[in-house]
Amino acid sequence: MALDTSSTPQLVDSLPVDAVRAVLNGIEADASTAVEFVGAPGAGKAIFLLDVILGSDDADAHPHLQDEDDKVLFGPLFSTVEGGNLRMRFPRPLKLVTNKALELKAAAGGNVFVWCEYAIGSAS
Repeated sequence: MALDTSSTPQLVDSLPVDAVRAVLNGIEADASTAVEFVGAPGAGKAIFLLDVILGSDDADAHPHLQDEDDKVLFGPLFSTVEGGNLRMRFPRPLKLVTNKALELKAAAGGNVFVWCEYAIGSAS
């Protein structure tokens, strides 16, 4: 058996000195088509995930985070009709592949939300 989609993000010891931290909070009624919420930062830069909360009030949505190549980074949340959430505060920053966007994706239409603390900085 093999995983359908996987990725190899890297846990790093600390953020780069030029890192700029940000927080994003959003809701989407239908993320069955991936919703890009942090754009690719540019050549030589990467997104570093620090803290993520995924939620949904739809039993079929199953939201997850992925990069722009559809590689799953976090999740999915197997939710129920009454909601629930999945949180991860990374003990060390999770570095995405250099110059890749961050997307919210769901298996089906339905309300999903994401709260994400991240940083953008030098990839090396």
